[in-house]
Amino acid sequence: MSKYILIILIFFSTSIAQSLTVDECVRIALENKPSLKRAEQDVTIARLNRASTGALMLPSVNASNSFSETTYGNSSSEASERYSGGLSLSQSLFNFGTKINTLKQSDNTYNTAKQQRRQAKARIILDVHTFYYQYLKNSELFDIAGKDLELSKKQLDLVQNQYNLGAVSKTDFLKASVRYGTAKSSFLSRELSKKNSEKSLRHSMGLLDSDVPIIIEQKMDLILSVPTFDEAYSLMLSNSPDLNILDNQIVGAQIAVKKAWSSSLPSVNMSIGMNASSADQITRTYFDDNYIKSANITLSIPIFSGFRNRNSIQISKLQLNQAETRLSGGTKSAKVSLYALINTLNNYQEIIPIQEEVLFSAEEDLKLAQQRYELGSASILELLDAQLALIQASSSLVRTKYDAAIQVASLDDLLGTLDKKYE
Repeated sequence: MSKYILIILIFFSTSIAQSLTVDECVRIALENKPSLKRAEQDVTIARLNRASTGALMLPSVNASNSFSETTYGNSSSEASERYSGGLSLSQSLFNFGTKINTLKQSDNTYNTAKQQRRQAKARIILDVHTFYYQYLKNSELFDIAGKDLELSKKQLDLVQNQYNLGAVSKTDFLKASVRYGTAKSSFLSRELSKKNSEKSLRHSMGLLDSDVPIIIEQKMDLILSVPTFDEAYSLMLSNSPDLNILDNQIVGAQIAVKKAWSSSLPSVNMSIGMNASSADQITRTYFDDNYIKSANITLSIPIFSGFRNRNSIQISKLQLNQAETRLSGGTKSAKVSLYALINTLNNYQEIIPIQEEVLFSAEEDLKLAQQRYELGSASILELLDAQLALIQASSSLVRTKYDAAIQVASLDDLLGTLDKKYE
């Protein structure tokens, strides 16, 4: 069990209900999501492979020792024993970069694995932010719907009493009834949305199958600070894990082209060795100078490989072109998304103050309409219209506020800064 789940259990076992912030929800998710654990394992595997590849640059040293016994006929006196042993060292002197390019490939694979780990982490964080704010949005909309239902019920009861006394028309009574029915339907719909968004949030935190209760902090301080497009674009190009992965694919393809070329060129290898063989114990033969020493330098020149080298070069070039196309397409797509996000957030900066003013006016209008209705100077329709206007203004502001928060997280994700907040 993760430490963050344990913390939550402690909260409730001690009856100290503490609300979880979005950052706390993120940290719980990072502890529980298997996708991040797999990405961590991939980084470890790539690191170990890189270490193994680096060993190719070192000499290869081997030792051997063997014993054999040969028996002739049924007589043990005819048995012959033989001892042999040897020590050898081999080293590649020159191979036109084959081993170096292999090492570069492993380095690039390791760097790619680290960027993929960042990518997996950022996806988890973005999911939590998205579902966290969706849950808060649906919770507030549910509360608004509850207040609307309560107010509609009071108004219906009031109008019904007046209708029974003959003080209002049947039309007024029916309007109040319709308004109450609409409010009730909206309340049930908001209730379902809240439940579904809670499930989505629990899933993003890795707690879908857990009975651990969660309490979400019912407040959010939204501060919109929108960068310029040029600032954001420059940051995205240098920091986005998605684009870094595509760039690493180009680097890997470039190395593959060089490696394919080097495989068709000559190579020079050196080996030295010492071997001994005797009917006596092998250790004794060394002291008797009964051994063979050897030193070799080998030049290997590829002449014909069934067109494998040529095909490998062509394939590597095509793969390089594909990687360049993917990076170009990915950069253009990210640029379009960046435009959209910045424009949307700039729009929210203008809309939110207007919606706040509208909400204030709607609250004041409802108060006045209620007073006029009680004095008999306003109709039930005017009162219901004022109530509906308040509900719409409240709901619009709530939607905009939390949609803006989701867009901020999406922008941070696109820029490659979202995961860095949780290092």
